[in-house]
Amino acid sequence: MRRDPTVYLSILLRSSGSGAVGIMPAKSFYVLKLKTVPAKYGLSKNIQDLLMALDHYHDGSIDAVELGRLVRLSPNRRASIANTIQKCAGLLKKSPEEITTCVDVIEMCTELLEIADRKPPMDGFPFMRLPVEIRERVLGIMIDNIFRTKSVIPASNKNGSCKCPRFDRDTVFQTAQMKDLACIFGSNLITLEFFRVFFREKTFRFRCTCELHSHLINNDMFLDNVKSIVVHWSGTESAKTFRLLAKMPKLESLGIVISKLTFIHLNERSALMKTYFPLAFKTVRIADALGLDELLEIRGLHQVGVMLAPTSRGGSQSYKMDRANLLELLSSRLTRAKEDEDHDMELA
Repeated sequence: MRRDPTVYLSILLRSSGSGAVGIMPAKSFYVLKLKTVPAKYGLSKNIQDLLMALDHYHDGSIDAVELGRLVRLSPNRRASIANTIQKCAGLLKKSPEEITTCVDVIEMCTELLEIADRKPPMDGFPFMRLPVEIRERVLGIMIDNIFRTKSVIPASNKNGSCKCPRFDRDTVFQTAQMKDLACIFGSNLITLEFFRVFFREKTFRFRCTCELHSHLINNDMFLDNVKSIVVHWSGTESAKTFRLLAKMPKLESLGIVISKLTFIHLNERSALMKTYFPLAFKTVRIADALGLDELLEIRGLHQVGVMLAPTSRGGSQSYKMDRANLLELLSSRLTRAKEDEDHDMELA
C-alpha cells in the first residue's frame, strides 16, 4: 500500500531537530507544492513566483533588496499577496481543518510584505572602489550625455570692469542638453573626480581674456586640469591671463581668436611710445597688442590654433595675413618643450 508523500514529509519535518541534513523548513513553497496547495487553493502565478523567490531568499540565492524589488516593481504581484491572504481567510471559515496550511501561507505573504516595505540600504554602489580607468570611463559617458558638443561655453562670472562684447554666433556651440556651468563651477555639488575628468575632456571657449582670467583665479581645479582652451584675444586682462596660461600643468591645446578688439589695448611699451609718437601708431600692429609678450612665453603645448572672430570673417586681407602670420609664430614657439631655453631675439 502506497503512503501519501505528505506522511514522509511530516516524518522528515519531525526529524529536523535531530541534525538531519537537507531538511526543508515547514513554511516553504516547495512544501506547499508537495501538498498541491497551489492547485487546491487556486494560487495565481504571481504569488507562486513570489513564494518561490522567498525560498530563494531563505537559501541565500537572492538578498532582501532584490526580493523587495520584485514585489514593489509590479503592482499585480503586490495585489496578488493581498488576494492570497484574503483567499486563505475565506478558506479558514469554510474549512477549519486547513488552518495550519492557511496560517503558513498567510505568514509567508506577510513576510513578503514586510521585506518589500523595508527601506533599501543607502550605501549605494561602491563606485570609488572601481579602478581609476573604469571610473573615468563612466564619468566620461555621463559628461557626454549632458554636454553633447566637444566645446563648452562656461557661464560668465560677474566682472564689473569687463565690457567686452559677446558674439551672438558663439551660441552655436551650445545645445539644449547643455546645462549652465554656474552649477558645475561650484565646489560642493560634484566630486573632485568629476571635475578632473570634465575639465580634461572638453574644450572651453571664452569670449574674452577677462572672463578666462576670472575663471583661472577663482577655480583652482579648472586651472590644474583643463587641457583645451579657446579664447577671444581682447580685454584689459590679456597679459595677466596669458601669464597664467604658462603656469597651467595640463594645458595641451590653445586657440586664439583675433578681431579688431585685439588691437585696442596695447602693451606697456607700445602704450608709452604712442603717447610720444602718435602718428606712428595710426595703424596698430599685432606686435603692439597687449599680451603678445606673455603669450610667447607659453611652452609645452601640443596644438595651437588662430581664428578670426565671426564679425571679422570675410573682412580685410590684413586681418587674414595677421591670422596666418600669428599662427605660424605661435606654432613655432608655444609647442616647444617647457625645458628649452629661449634664445630668440626679443620682439620690439
